[in-house]
Amino acid sequence: MSVRTFCRAAVAVTAVGVLSLFEIGTASATGKASAWYLGHEAARVNYWSSADDFRLSDISYDGNSVYAQYQRAGASRRTLSNTRGCHTHTDFNRSFTNGQSIKYRVCVKVALEPDNCSAWKWDTTG
Repeated sequence: MSVRTFCRAAVAVTAVGVLSLFEIGTASATGKASAWYLGHEAARVNYWSSADDFRLSDISYDGNSVYAQYQRAGASRRTLSNTRGCHTHTDFNRSFTNGQSIKYRVCVKVALEPDNCSAWKWDTTG
């Protein structure tokens, strides 16, 4: 492989990498909340207000399932569950009216103990 061919390949790979970083950056969640169990992050919920999408992730090898709760202003509390196990996530798409206040949190379901939940995170629907 000549130096010229190698440089063209390196530039192409770099350009693809930069584009990939740009796409990931623009698709970042507007908010997230994490719940901890036994000193480690065990559950995470990400929320994308532009699409009203939630991603509920089970992060820890603790044998516990995870759930998220959300509530819009004037509406009842809803629960989203991920019982698939460690290092999995479940995506949920909702269609909310734009401009509503919404709060959400994530919890680890712990047997024979109170569930470990994050603080409520506030956002606005997109």
